[in-house]
Amino acid sequence: MNSSDCENEYFSYPSLFGEAEVFTLENDNEETVRVLYVGGGFQSASFIGERRFEPVFSYIAAFDCIFDHHPMNRVLMIGGGAFSYPKLLLSAHENTSIDVVEIDSHIVSIARKHFYLDELEARYGRAGSKRLRCIIDDGCQYLACAQRSHYDAIINDSFDGTNPTGSLMSEEALANAKRCLQTNGLYVVNVSIDEEDDADYLAAQQAANALATAFNHVYQLVCIDEEYAGADNYLLIASDAPQHIHNVQQLF
Repeated sequence: MNSSDCENEYFSYPSLFGEAEVFTLENDNEETVRVLYVGGGFQSASFIGERRFEPVFSYIAAFDCIFDHHPMNRVLMIGGGAFSYPKLLLSAHENTSIDVVEIDSHIVSIARKHFYLDELEARYGRAGSKRLRCIIDDGCQYLACAQRSHYDAIINDSFDGTNPTGSLMSEEALANAKRCLQTNGLYVVNVSIDEEDDADYLAAQQAANALATAFNHVYQLVCIDEEYAGADNYLLIASDAPQHIHNVQQLF
C-alpha cells in the first residue's frame, strides 16, 4: 500500500527523519486503518474507533506472544512511533508498566493527535495508573543512565529509515541494555526485511551477530504482514537464559 491509497484523510508533518505522513485506508476486511509513514517505511498503524487499542501489524501481537512465556513487570521500549504496542500491553496486562523512549518530539505529538496517545496517557500516565512514562530522549543516552537491573524486557523498535538504528546495536549500547535488564531478561529487536533488498538481509545478520556477542542465546521469530507492507518483520530475541517460545528459531 502507499499514500495514494489514502481514504478520507491525509496529513503531513516534519520530523527528524523527514516527512511524516498520516493517512487512512481500508484493509481487506473493510476496516479503517490509520497509518504513520516515515523515512520510506510504514512505522505504525492503528484501527479507528472501538478497536483502537488492538494491534494492526502481526509483529505487535508477536511481542505479546513472546512475553506470554516470560512474565514481566517493567518493560522499556525504544522507539515509540504511534505507540501501538504500549496500547496493547497496558490494556491487556494490568500489572505491567512500560517506559517508552522516543527521540523525536514531533512523532510524540503526532501520536497524541492521531493515534490515541493522549487517551493512553490519561488512562495510564501520570494522571492515571502511572504505568506509562513517555520519555523524549536518545535511546543510547537513556540506556547509559538507566537504573541497573530495572527492566524485565527491552524492546528495540527504533529505525533509521527501514533499518534498526545502528548506534543501538553497538557493543556499548548492548552492554548498557544488558546492565539495565534483570538477570535472564529479554532484549527484543524488530528488523524489517524486504525480500528484494539484499541490504536488509545484511542489516538483519549484523543485528543478530551483534546480539550474539552480548547474550548467550539469540532467537528469531518471523512475522508476515502481506496486506500492509512489502517487507516482513523479524523479531530477534536475545537472552542469557534459554527460551522456550512457540515458533521461534534459535540462531545462536
